Amino acid sequence: MTRARTKLLAGAAAAAALAGLALSTSASADSTPAPGPTAAPVSSGPDAAPLSQVVGSGVLDGADWSVTLTYYPVVPADYAPGERTAGSLVCLRTAFEGRVTSPYGDCAGVKGPTDTGPIGMYGQHTLPNGADLFVAQPAANVATATMSFGNAAPTTATTVTIPGTAFTAYVIPVPAASHQSALDEYDTEHHPVGHQKF
Repeated sequence: MTRARTKLLAGAAAAAALAGLALSTSASADSTPAPGPTAAPVSSGPDAAPLSQVVGSGVLDGADWSVTLTYYPVVPADYAPGERTAGSLVCLRTAFEGRVTSPYGDCAGVKGPTDTGPIGMYGQHTLPNGADLFVAQPAANVATATMSFGNAAPTTATTVTIPGTAFTAYVIPVPAASHQSALDEYDTEHHPVGHQKF
């Protein structure tokens, strides 16, 4: 990913150990993923409209937040003028208190709707109130993920996919006072597929 991420997990091992999800509730952060639309053919012509899915939203340490995964079949003209991309773009856009923190959020150039290039990208976005959003574009076999904390109840997220594409993501809210200890990812049958300690 590029741009808005303020912290990235260290090392390729972390990326390889993890895979993808969207969010459930916890004692300190309440969020509900939006229901996904029915799958539709993906157009990649010059007039193709962006496709989006809300990955998660809620209230974190008293502030509203949301994360949206968007696929742009054609790179928008106002996206980093002069920067070369693969022709299309996939972005995780974060909004805080109703304001988008970056017009295109964490973005990666892709070659089309089935490009798996963004898989394995993990990061942490710090909000103005000191809380964090842990965001991931995991492997296709990840269905859920659970973040464990040393001083709070765990939070579980479920993956969200833009219909008709290979783009999947999840987000886990991390209150400012919480201490992350581990991230575990699971497939649809709840078999472990990734583990990372913090």
